[in-house]
Order: sequence, then structure tokens, then C-alpha cells
Amino acid sequence: MNAPSISVIIPTYNRRDLLQQTLDSVQQQTFQDWEAIVVDDGSDDGSQDMVQQRLAADPRIRYVRQPQAGSGASACRNKGTAIAKGDYIIYLDSDDCLAPSALENRYRLMEQHPELDFGVFPCMVFHQQPGDTNILWNLETEQEDLDRFLARDVPWQTTSPIWRKSALEIVGLWNSENLGWDDWEYHLRAVILGLNYSWFPYPDCFWRKPQYVSLGSKSGSVEHLKSHEECLPRLQQLLSQTGQLTDTRKVLLRIQYFWFAEAWIERQNLSEALRVWQRCFDQNLVDQSLYSLGVGYLKWMNSAPQILQKMTRKMVQAIGPKSLIFRRSTTLRQVTMPTFYQFPAVLASA
Repeated sequence: MNAPSISVIIPTYNRRDLLQQTLDSVQQQTFQDWEAIVVDDGSDDGSQDMVQQRLAADPRIRYVRQPQAGSGASACRNKGTAIAKGDYIIYLDSDDCLAPSALENRYRLMEQHPELDFGVFPCMVFHQQPGDTNILWNLETEQEDLDRFLARDVPWQTTSPIWRKSALEIVGLWNSENLGWDDWEYHLRAVILGLNYSWFPYPDCFWRKPQYVSLGSKSGSVEHLKSHEECLPRLQQLLSQTGQLTDTRKVLLRIQYFWFAEAWIERQNLSEALRVWQRCFDQNLVDQSLYSLGVGYLKWMNSAPQILQKMTRKMVQAIGPKSLIFRRSTTLRQVTMPTFYQFPAVLASA
């Protein structure tokens, strides 16, 4: 049997029903030369039996069970990548879906552009069935994608890229120590390392708005907060090593540190908030005057009544220093698109 052109890697944990819908979207592709590698992180809900029934009828589906349960989505993706046979890689979460012509169009466009390390395709948001909203995950803007990632105006989602497998050797492994934010960090790393990529204006995948248990469902925990924080010094070092640590990017990193400090205040932990802010100062991302301003703000917020904290935070976010205060994205999922049912024709003629 010849090696497939595309490997679709699907990490999963206890998502039997959702995984069936995800696999349906792969098996219904107009492009047939693929393999789907389901990497199970220790499911006990019948996922294994369901996948094995499918692979008995369709040998393009492969099933791998992680020897150590609970290793996380990133470790599952690394496992799938290591055994993938395709020239191209797509990472598809086990509650998300592909449009029927996604693989056909992605393969064709990457073959037409051999200079690209990966291509990015827009993603649509859905609730129960692909196409039940006409909301785009995000849109391309004039701002550099690197800066958008640092500002957490995330340009694209896990399934949006198709990767040339040879290019993944440059990016390296997914960081299995990250407790969440793993796709954010991985995509940002690829951009910082200078991989050649292009946006293609054809929405062809679907991100399910979270409402189910996932491999990163504890994203608000203290452990996750500390894990997310550890991404920042690593990214700063990489930016510095590649000569891309501009003043603007120092500000964006500073804002993230301050956001983490505020998150600790919300958990009534002033010592951790001050530790994070001190770390930002030690990383030379903030001068003494702004550092002192931040310390005063954190101490005041920690002592203020909760209702006053919320009012003050909103006010500071509205009029506070732009070099300090985190502001929510104004582009994420803001633009509406034609209904999904028009997309196959658009994609087919692209």
C-alpha cells in the first residue's frame, strides 16, 4: 500500500460521540488519498471499540492508544506525527470537523505552491452541526500575524494550517508540558522561526464552541495559569535569538505578564501577582516607573471590595496605559460570512 498524501492527526479523550462526527467529516472527503490517525489519551467511554469498527471497514483509519493515559493533546499530536506517513499533516481536534472538499483543495494549493511550509485556511464556528452559524473564527488583517499572536488576537485555530511534513522538523515537537495554549505556542513558534506560509481565503474547517470535556478542560486552574506563564520567557528568548524582539513586541509581552498578575489578584493571591510582575521587570520588559505603577495598582486591587475591583478594571481597561492593559480582540469571530452551504461550490472553483 502506497503512503498517503495527507495524514490527519486526531488526539482524543472520552469523546466517542463527537469523534464519530469528526471521523465522518474525514471519511466524506472528496479527496481519497489520506490516513486518519486517532491517538487516544486513555478513553474509557467506548471510543476504542468505535474506532476499531471503523478501521475494520476503512484501513485508512489508524488507532493508537497512549501507553500513559492523561499525557495531553500535545503528546498525542507528537505521537501521531512520529508515525504519520503522509507528505502533509493536518491536526484535527476530536470535536471539530472538515468541510467535504477541504483535503482536495488544500492538497492542490500546496502542490501549486511548493515554496510554502504551510498554508492557512479560515475556520468557521459551530455549535452542534457544521454550518449552524455563519461566524468566522478570525480574519486576516494588515497587522503582522506574529504580533497578533502575542496580543492573543489568535489569527487561526489548530486545524486551519496544512503543514508540509518536512517543515515540522524546523518547528520541533509540540510542547507536552503546556497545560493549554499549546496550539497558540506552536503556531507562534512556527511564525517566529520564519516558516514560509500563506493565507488562502477559503473557509474549510469547523471549530466547535466548547461545551464538552476536553483534553484541556481545566484551563482556568492555578496549574494552567502557571503553565501559560512559562510560555512567555521561552517566546521572548526565541524572539531575541532571531532578532525579532522589537519594542512593540516587548510591550505585547509586558501586557501578557500584567494580565497574569491581574489573574492572580482575581484569585486573591497578591504574592503571586507581585511575583509575576517582578518577573516581567527582571526580563527588562518594563522600566522602574511603570513597574512601580503596576505594583501600586495590584496592591490597591487586592485590597478593594470585589464589586469595586470589577468597576476599576473596566475603567482601567478603557482608559489605562495601552502599554500595560490587556484588551480583548476586536477581530476574533467578529465577521460574518455566507452560509456554509455555499462554501463547497466556492472551494471547488477556487
